[in-house]
Amino acid sequence: MKVKVITDSGSGLSKQKANNLGIDFLPLQVIVNEHTYLDGIDLDIDDLYDYIEQDASVQTSLPPLGMMEDLLEKYEEDGVTDVVLITLSNGLSSTNNTFQAAAGRHGIKVHTLDLYTTLAVENYCAIAASRLNDQDTDPEQIVAQLKESIDHSAGFLIAEDLDHLAKGGRLTPMAAALGGLLKIKPILAVSKDTQGKVDVWGKVRTMSKAIKTAADEIGKEIDDPDQYVFFILDARNEDGALAAEKELRTILGEKADIRRHPMYAVIACHTGMKAVGLQYIKKVQGA
Repeated sequence: MKVKVITDSGSGLSKQKANNLGIDFLPLQVIVNEHTYLDGIDLDIDDLYDYIEQDASVQTSLPPLGMMEDLLEKYEEDGVTDVVLITLSNGLSSTNNTFQAAAGRHGIKVHTLDLYTTLAVENYCAIAASRLNDQDTDPEQIVAQLKESIDHSAGFLIAEDLDHLAKGGRLTPMAAALGGLLKIKPILAVSKDTQGKVDVWGKVRTMSKAIKTAADEIGKEIDDPDQYVFFILDARNEDGALAAEKELRTILGEKADIRRHPMYAVIACHTGMKAVGLQYIKKVQGA
């Protein structure tokens, strides 16, 4: 058995960073004003933020099918028999199912699971899978250990720009306009409870209140903070990220493992600038 780990750019990894970690990489396509970029190859997150701030039209699409085929053909040549596939949730993209179908045509066995999310949790799971694979852990055991952690994970997103959510179809234009007038901030959830789709979890009046509400909910869901990793993501919103970290440390304790990440393209394209995210996952054993 020869095993490879694959992730997509929903993990926030670039091709170079993924390859340095021993992970193969599938870039999501980011369409900016009708020009297509490969996320993590010829587009980095700061470039994307600049485009969004310039009010460019941005959207995402699954990785190019040709790149999937090229990778699978190389696996056949190299004698790779199995892959551990870590992608963004099936509720957000067809990447996982598309790759599985392609791998089946090449006779390569795929070991995977639905993360029901993306962003920093996907990043964490991809790196954990690679570390376990380096320890010669059986692929099915890798997936089982990841699933145990995913079953104890969740995340919240808070968008500053409701108009951007409306452009992406997440809110109606009327709801966005009304929300802007009333200074409403929707708290969006992406987790197993939402089947990996973005859903409105709550609505409050200000960004600071939304951050506190999300942090309080995480505190209610966590029994032993030492067993978890927590993530704060932002799209050029340093004040929001610092406020989120302060709230989480107040609730979870100063020793909580809280990590900062930028808001990756897969979500930033839909939430727009100044968005803040809070995620957590139970630590993967052995990784």
